Amino acid sequence: MAELLKHYYPKHVDVHNYVAGNSIAKKIDNWSTLNRKVLSKIDMRLGKEMINQLASSQSGVIEKVLSDLRVKILKNSNNDRNSGQEGSKEIGKCLFNSDEMMNKTVPQHIFTHLKQELQEKNDTISMLQQKILHLESIMKLKNQRIDDLTVNHKVIL
Repeated sequence: MAELLKHYYPKHVDVHNYVAGNSIAKKIDNWSTLNRKVLSKIDMRLGKEMINQLASSQSGVIEKVLSDLRVKILKNSNNDRNSGQEGSKEIGKCLFNSDEMMNKTVPQHIFTHLKQELQEKNDTISMLQQKILHLESIMKLKNQRIDDLTVNHKVIL
């Protein structure tokens, strides 16, 4: 998040203030620092409950924050454009629509199950194609045998 904000608000963000960590306490510390040093300056404060939800990776929370940030950046870019600066096209390309993202993500277990089903269906298709080739070759042999017998029968008559 700090890197994303650094891109749009370079004067407000010092990436070195945020230490990588997996513990919830470290995540809360990083989000609190970001909230105090950056988000407050762009008028987008997060509450303690929101910070706790972000740190514990609750479903849908980061999407809401990113969506709010997107609105904020687009609003600021429109203000900048009105004052003669460009950049909203880049912002539109870089940020995603949170509704689209929610529709595109699938839980891992569902993805794994669907992938396994796909593999099974591909195996079945491959097996059926081999059977088709085998049956076509048998039909070819049968037709050839019929032709041979027909020729032999005409010779005898």
